[in-house]
Amino acid sequence: MSKRFLVGLPVAVFAVVPLFGMAGMATAHADTVNFTCTGQTWAGEELPAVTVEIHVKRNTRDTSLARQAAQKAQPEWRGTAKFSTINCQKQG
Repeated sequence: MSKRFLVGLPVAVFAVVPLFGMAGMATAHADTVNFTCTGQTWAGEELPAVTVEIHVKRNTRDTSLARQAAQKAQPEWRGTAKFSTINCQKQG
């Protein structure tokens, strides 16, 4: 093989790789849905409402999204929320 080919090969690879990366980012974009979640402490006190954003893939049920929202909202209250009391409603 010629040395010119070997020198040009890495340059060609570095030129093409970002194009594949950009194509992958465009197809990986998912829709988002906002949920407003409320909950209670272990002592039964009401916690302030929080809004969480869930990334939606195709063919996902709302019950699954609400559970994902509850899982994402629980750390927002820094461990004071009882998971069984978290109620998330879809906005819009």
